[in-house]
Amino acid sequence: MNEKLNAKASGDPGIQIRTTALIILGICGMLGLLVAGRDFLVPIVIACLLTSLISAGISKLEHRGLPTWAAMLVSITAFFLLVYAATQVFSNQVDVVSGALPKYSARFDQLLSDLTAFLGDKQIDQIKTTLSNMDFTGHAALLAESVGGLFGSFGLVMMYCAFLLSERGMVLKKLEHLFPDPEMSEDVRRVLKSVGYGIRRYMWIKTVVSVLTGGLCYLVLKYLEVDFAEIISLMIFLLNFIPSIGSIIGVIIPALVTLVQFDTITPFILVVCFCGGIQFTIGNIIEPKFMGDTLNLSPFIVIVSLTFWGTIWGLEGAFLSVPIAASVVILCRDIPLLRPIAVLMSADGDLSKRREQDTGDGAAPATSRPEDDRIRELQAELKAIQDSDRGS
Repeated sequence: MNEKLNAKASGDPGIQIRTTALIILGICGMLGLLVAGRDFLVPIVIACLLTSLISAGISKLEHRGLPTWAAMLVSITAFFLLVYAATQVFSNQVDVVSGALPKYSARFDQLLSDLTAFLGDKQIDQIKTTLSNMDFTGHAALLAESVGGLFGSFGLVMMYCAFLLSERGMVLKKLEHLFPDPEMSEDVRRVLKSVGYGIRRYMWIKTVVSVLTGGLCYLVLKYLEVDFAEIISLMIFLLNFIPSIGSIIGVIIPALVTLVQFDTITPFILVVCFCGGIQFTIGNIIEPKFMGDTLNLSPFIVIVSLTFWGTIWGLEGAFLSVPIAASVVILCRDIPLLRPIAVLMSADGDLSKRREQDTGDGAAPATSRPEDDRIRELQAELKAIQDSDRGS
């Protein structure tokens, strides 16, 4: 009887239209909540990511034999020391940048005069018109507003982090009371462990790689005596968390400063070559080697996620785009109904190797599910058929 009703419902155009309309309304409502709740949601998401980073340090120290309280103390102290150092660099460099602005303004006027003599007044007027249409002032104002809002909510983020760390490890215990069914509780526990491990591993590796990138670029800038080397290196460190575009901007900023600062073009070329080489080597060789298949995200999905979250949440959304996309893939992968979405968002469609890496805080690798074994069997059969066709 139920099968007949389901078949009738699936063939009823009215029910299909109502279902589609409800899905569209749900998506629109969710987008509206994300936009309207930006000031409320962004600090919570940032706090969750920072807590994941601190938890990664705690887990690594625990695996080295430190007791939990000592691992937490060392990790939290190291985190706050890094935040304090970054704040000091920004505050100290503000006065230096303000004092150097007149010199850079005069140097820019000189470069513009030399460019006018080389290209002619007509081309320079066209360049000026193009630059004025780009509205750099408006973009700078939006950027300043995003950065100011981020620092303004820093205290709230730290408060969220403190409470999240105090409840570290309690979420899994709550599942026993939230889901009385042992099988469902174990499924939810496995999904949460998988998401937590993936985000912690990503944040830890990305932070280490970003520190390495910023440190090497700082040595290059300091050797060439480039102004504002400290704050530029800190910006490179932060920009490295923005996929693809961040690395490009991390080369453009020191290159432009060098071009305006020096009378010759040699330092500009050296900065482009060395900083660009550092970004390329670390981003395309070293980072993939350590990251492996931790995320297994399609490059197209990474760019789409960057654009989407950057449009909704601004600069903060650009930083959060990859962790959010990775979480969506992990969640969809472990829900059979949403598994096709995870396959489409992954880099190669193979979700089984990603699950083999999902261990939570030193736990043994999660066992594969029956549908994964069946998928591997079908893939093996398909490959055998293809090989036999080639042989014939």
